[in-house]
Amino acid sequence: MEQHGNVGRVQSEDLKYVVDTVSSRLNTYDIQANPVSVRFYYFNSDNPQLFEAFDDIRIELIPKGYIPFLSQNGEHFLEVTRRVKTKFSGVYVNVIMLILTLISTIYVGSTYATYFIQPGSSEYLSLFYGFIFFSLPLMLILGIHETGHYIVAKRHKVRASLPFFIPFPVTIGTFGAFISLRDPVPNKRAMVEIGVAGPLFGFLTALPLLFVASYLSHVFVPIANAPTTISLNFPIIYSLLHLTTPANQPVFPMVLAVWVGMFATAMNLLPVGQLDGGHVVRGLFGKKASIVDYIFVAFLFIIGYYYTGWWLLAIFVVIMGLTHPPALDDYSPIKGRQIALGIIGLVMFALTFTIIPIR
Repeated sequence: MEQHGNVGRVQSEDLKYVVDTVSSRLNTYDIQANPVSVRFYYFNSDNPQLFEAFDDIRIELIPKGYIPFLSQNGEHFLEVTRRVKTKFSGVYVNVIMLILTLISTIYVGSTYATYFIQPGSSEYLSLFYGFIFFSLPLMLILGIHETGHYIVAKRHKVRASLPFFIPFPVTIGTFGAFISLRDPVPNKRAMVEIGVAGPLFGFLTALPLLFVASYLSHVFVPIANAPTTISLNFPIIYSLLHLTTPANQPVFPMVLAVWVGMFATAMNLLPVGQLDGGHVVRGLFGKKASIVDYIFVAFLFIIGYYYTGWWLLAIFVVIMGLTHPPALDDYSPIKGRQIALGIIGLVMFALTFTIIPIR
């Protein structure tokens, strides 16, 4: 690109499209192009609606294969780069993993259900119980959790995949689920809202199921001499709601399913790395969130002496990356709604977290 005053002579149609799109919304004093990006330099005083303009630019350019982002470290500029072409998996992968996780959770649920089925009953009854009392509530909580992320991501014009469920045919039947954000997070407000949406949707789904599971655990009586398979430590929300489950007997499958849903809420809300809580903290505190990351990773290593699963999570977080990447617009201020959502996330974490979840 050759510069002639404030007019740039564009060397390609693609570059012309980018320049026209940005220049129509942003008042710039210089434009510089290189083989990999275009920078648009601006003054804040010339752009009173800067962040709204950037969002319009982002919504226009990203579907066309370009990534814009703001930088205000020193000179202020908006930079546009070409997006690396990525081939995403088809929906058939989601369907296959969903089916495998259904099979996995039904099987695991049926093993817990056998202690509540009288000898001589149909051999398929344990599978039915495993589906109704374990697989269905657990998959519902996890599925709605991920749907929450999906809905709020779409609201912010961020493309997202359908949920990927992860089968694990022992203990709890699944390693959970996740969605893949296929566009960068646009700003800190979106980061907070997308991050907290999943735990909030999942928590609100699990909440009424707590009462159903507690009631059914007193209705279904285990068979004589049934062994106690696992011992759960219940988070504080059970005490606050005065919910009880029979002690010194096998855990009723639905009690375990809802407990897993609550445990998943707490685990995802840990404010570290790429977990949901990490998104929320990065959106609320910006670069200072790295301090919280290091504090809570240290916390995970400490409580790992009481429950070794926390060590595995801490190692996973470190491997995946402790430093959370910034939003495309990492400068627009958050609002009262995001602060309120952050407080709600903190309350949900306090209600559902327990240092030693299972014995």
